[in-house]
Amino acid sequence: MERYLTWNKGIFESNYQIFESGKIKCTLFFDTWRSEAKAISQSKNYRFKDDGLYGTTTQIFDGNNELIGFISYSDWKSKATITLNSGEKYAFEFTNTWHSQWRITNFNDKQINYDSSTSSGTVVSNNDDELMLLIGFYAREHFTKMIMLIIFIIIFLPMISRGIF
Repeated sequence: MERYLTWNKGIFESNYQIFESGKIKCTLFFDTWRSEAKAISQSKNYRFKDDGLYGTTTQIFDGNNELIGFISYSDWKSKATITLNSGEKYAFEFTNTWHSQWRITNFNDKQINYDSSTSSGTVVSNNDDELMLLIGFYAREHFTKMIMLIIFIIIFLPMISRGIF
């Protein structure tokens, strides 16, 4: 059973709204000052918390604040591995150079494909796993922040070291 979803977010914000058949299915709220996010879905709530400002690991908590898994990032390869306490493992990767398409899969029976423009996009999923869906958006935002940090370093660090500012 393939499912088609749409999503949107503000251009300069990180909060995502995911829709199915025109109705909100889940929302992912990022905290601007801390490296964490809260997700509200139709059936459950989740919280994602990084191990630092730009950490290499994210802890995943359920609505009871119990640790249910981890996301481990390979920033230079733009990939991530998701390991849940239930034993399930997933892989996250971008499927094009511009990072506008990505997927998350367990290499067995679950796969979600994401496609984006600047502030909206589509999702095609072969399952109803809300947590897996939300992890795909959280990991994308992690890599977006890493790209912005690299751009900042490349552009502004030479200017600061030359005393332009």
